[in-house]
Amino acid sequence: MIGKSRSLEIEGRRFHFMDWGRSEETILLIHGDMRTSRSFDAISRRLSNNFRVISLDLLGHGESDWLESGYRFKDKAENIGQFLRIAGLEKVTAVAHSSGAVALSLQAKDHPNQFKRLVLMEPMLVVDEAFQRMVSKRDSHPRTTWTSRKELAEILANHEITKRWSPEVIDDVVNHETYFDEAGRLDMKWASPTVSWKERRNDYLDLLPVLEFLACPTLFISSSQRKNTFSKASEISVKRNHFSFSVINDTGHNMYMERPDAVSKLISAFCLGEKPPEKV
Repeated sequence: MIGKSRSLEIEGRRFHFMDWGRSEETILLIHGDMRTSRSFDAISRRLSNNFRVISLDLLGHGESDWLESGYRFKDKAENIGQFLRIAGLEKVTAVAHSSGAVALSLQAKDHPNQFKRLVLMEPMLVVDEAFQRMVSKRDSHPRTTWTSRKELAEILANHEITKRWSPEVIDDVVNHETYFDEAGRLDMKWASPTVSWKERRNDYLDLLPVLEFLACPTLFISSSQRKNTFSKASEISVKRNHFSFSVINDTGHNMYMERPDAVSKLISAFCLGEKPPEKV
C-alpha cells in the first residue's frame, strides 16, 4: 500500500497529510516534536490493510506550513480539531506520540464527540519549566545537517538511540522527513520556532487530571524502558474501566519506530474491541 500526499487549507494555512487505505473507519496519526507524518509510514502500511489511515503533519513540520509562532499545546490541540472538522472526519480513532499525544488529550477532553478511541504513546505527564527549557536549547544551537541521505542513514543505523529503529523506518525517515537546504545540506523537516523558548515559556501543564477526565476508550502505551515514568498513568487503568495501559517490551520512547509490527497489531486489536494486554 502506498500513501497519497494530500493537503487542506484552513484559515489560510496549509495542512499536509498522508492518506492510506480505504475503509469506513479512520485512524488519525499525530506525531511529536521534530517528527513528521512520515515517521508513521511503517505503521500506516500495516494499519491500512483494514482501516483508512490519515497521518497529519502538524504546523511547523513536514509539508504543512511553517510559521513563526503558534506552537503551544493549545494551538496544536485546536489545529487537530480544525483539521478534523474541515476534513469532515467524525468519531475517529486518534493515535498520537509524545507532545502530539499531549495536544490530542487536551482536544479530546474539550471535544469528546470528535473521537471514538484514543491511543496515547508516552505523552509527557508533567510539562514544567525545566522540561521546556531543555527542549528550547535546540533552538539556540546550530541545526545539525548532513552531506547526503547516505550519510544520515549510516548515522541513524549506528546511533545509540536510533539504531533501535527498524531499517524500514530509518529508510522512511531518510527519504521522506528530510530536505536539502539552500546550502545544499540535508536537514530535517521541522521549523526551529517549534522548539523556541518564546513558544515554550509558560506552556506548562499537568496531564494527569486531563487523562482522568477523558470519556472515550483510551489506550496508554509505554515503552519498557520508561514504564516506571508512567506509573501514575498505569494507576488510572486500575480505577477506570475504559482506560487501558500496555507496555511494548524492548523499546524506548519511539516505540512505534522501533517495533512497528507490535504497535500496529496492538492498535488494530484495540480498534476491534479487544482488551489490550499488559505487555507486548
